[in-house]
Amino acid sequence: MKRKLLLLVIQFLSTATLLATVRISGYMVEKTETDSKIVKIGRAYHHLSIKSINSKAVITDTISYYRSPNNSSDYNDFLAGYQGVGSDPADTCINWFTLLAPGKVTKLMMQNASAGTARWSLWAPAVEGGSYQFPGGPNVQQLLTGTPTQYYGATNLDQQFTESGWTPEWNTFYIEEKLGSAIDLSDGQLDFWVGYAMDGNGGPTIWQDGVFHDEEIEGGCRSYTTLHNKIPGKWYLNTESGDGRYWVAHMMQIEVQYESVPPIILDLSDLSDTFSESRTIWVRVIEIEGEPFNVYLKIKTGRSGPYQTILMEPEEDDYFWATIDYDAGDTVYYHVEAQDSTGLQSSGEKSFVGLEPPQDAQILIIDDSDLGTGSLYTKALDDLGISYFYWNIENHNGIDTTVIHYDGFQTLIVLDGAYRIVPVTDIPEQDIYSIANFLDSGGNLMLVDMDYLYRWNIIGPGSFAPGDFAYDYLGIEDYCSDPDDDISISGGSADTLMLSISGNPISSQFPAESSAYGPVRYSFEDDLFENWADFIEPTDEGRRVLIGQHSGNGMGVCLQGANFRTIVYSFPIEFGVESAEFAGLLDSSLQWLGENDYRIRQSSVSQADNKPSSLVKGFRLLQNYPNPFNPNTTISFDIYHAASVDLSIYDVNGAPVKTLIHNPMTPGNYNIPWDGTNSTGVQAASGLYFCRLSNFTQVVTIKMILLR
Repeated sequence: MKRKLLLLVIQFLSTATLLATVRISGYMVEKTETDSKIVKIGRAYHHLSIKSINSKAVITDTISYYRSPNNSSDYNDFLAGYQGVGSDPADTCINWFTLLAPGKVTKLMMQNASAGTARWSLWAPAVEGGSYQFPGGPNVQQLLTGTPTQYYGATNLDQQFTESGWTPEWNTFYIEEKLGSAIDLSDGQLDFWVGYAMDGNGGPTIWQDGVFHDEEIEGGCRSYTTLHNKIPGKWYLNTESGDGRYWVAHMMQIEVQYESVPPIILDLSDLSDTFSESRTIWVRVIEIEGEPFNVYLKIKTGRSGPYQTILMEPEEDDYFWATIDYDAGDTVYYHVEAQDSTGLQSSGEKSFVGLEPPQDAQILIIDDSDLGTGSLYTKALDDLGISYFYWNIENHNGIDTTVIHYDGFQTLIVLDGAYRIVPVTDIPEQDIYSIANFLDSGGNLMLVDMDYLYRWNIIGPGSFAPGDFAYDYLGIEDYCSDPDDDISISGGSADTLMLSISGNPISSQFPAESSAYGPVRYSFEDDLFENWADFIEPTDEGRRVLIGQHSGNGMGVCLQGANFRTIVYSFPIEFGVESAEFAGLLDSSLQWLGENDYRIRQSSVSQADNKPSSLVKGFRLLQNYPNPFNPNTTISFDIYHAASVDLSIYDVNGAPVKTLIHNPMTPGNYNIPWDGTNSTGVQAASGLYFCRLSNFTQVVTIKMILLR
């Protein structure tokens, strides 16, 4: 659900919070140059390079948490009016840093919103016994001795931006120059605090990056401050909301020198539970010094099972892979170890469950909703005696295509959320779960999401056009995203009573001249929700299902496609006050969708044994089946790591006939139907055709014969 912006929330953080992060673990290499790498490990950016210092090769690492600004307006002084004021203005700003290996801290740097004399400190360790240890804790030592003070002027933001981009100027404290030697940190001190105290005039204050970092993606906050004007002796963080999830970073960084760094483990596959019985696990490992090293996948079945060690195979761009097999019902635990002459580095452990596909359920409920109301759907279906398979995105750590495209599922009920299962426009990269292919293969879809448009950054009124997913597959042409944003149990001023459109195939059992559905009350258990319901109007092929009694605007649309049926409700139908009314609308919706069973009838074409495909290594395009064909055939292919994939049909002269896939796709085995039509829906003529599979580095082609 979208959030209302709170510019500043000051929140106290306990000094004994259990750590839930793994030190050398991450997900992204942002930039690689010939002489350096910029690597994001967890929440921290590491600017790594090898330099010659006193004729000796040294690895330098500039560590920071801020997001690089694009212009001066990206900076923000969230602490203005709170920090450096009152009778005791000498507040302290700190950042928690983590080294990749034992090393020397040589420079401390910041950008200031105001001038003043800073007194620098470096405290270690920041972690002991799995808990935070803030400065002032019983075992935390101050490692900067002497007089670590320096006067700094305010940073001129406008001078830092040129035609070539951001060229930052840092107010720097050179430790060796000022104190005689760098600060050596050993294995027990790799987590530590760096910060400075302001002077008696409340300066220098520090800039923040103006970006709200999501702790669920980047980890928890690492930038804190005292606020003597509030409660002396406490540490505070800047967040967007009271739960502390969205935080901002100080414009502060340090420079470190290492003699050596072990291999850095990044991008270890974070796998959801699956129907597959085989998977390829990928990891990215960087060796900054260029030494030879090995990467091992460690897997075990069950928490107490023995580990199996697999030597991972190298690929381009620092990637390594290994394929594993397991049985349905197994919980697979895995992590990666990388070893060179400097030692062994290990990632954090991850896990997934191989699940047995259902044998008697044609309905898949994908629950990614922010509302937490999936139980209302399962209860209603249980009461109606309708079989289903329930998939909670959070509980299963996501979802993969072996689940969505399982042959036994005819209808998807999607309660959409942050994963954005259902695409909206003609941008191929949106349909990462190949929902269009699911529908083209004869499937059905019921989407319930009052934030569907906003999730794709669509605000206000507008229209879709042919080629857009919402137009072609959902039957939506005109829309107004978020016409109302009130929060109350009655949903604010927007429609809470819905009228049925006479003659529509779904809600016609509700009288068109009365309140067909509702009232809709925007509350569940003890929570109230904003009313973000959208107005949606159908294409010529689509049909209105429900309209708002007050506005007269569409709140539900259905579409009968060539081989599929879809329904969209742009408000939470489960919030209807009468549970029997919700169950009735759900039942009639599923009855109409269930009249189309094309996908179930055609499932034997791709997998006669009704088992999910296995993920395999390799980049392969298999011969289509049947071949020759008239007019339907299935094209199968394997991809061995995540990539943008194009699967297209060409005629004998090389002219394009139809693009079946042009999407980013996850590793796996795919079965894609072609109904013998071209890009305009016209049946192609008999003859020889070429099917080409490309991941933009490799191309494979097969011949196919269409006989009419």
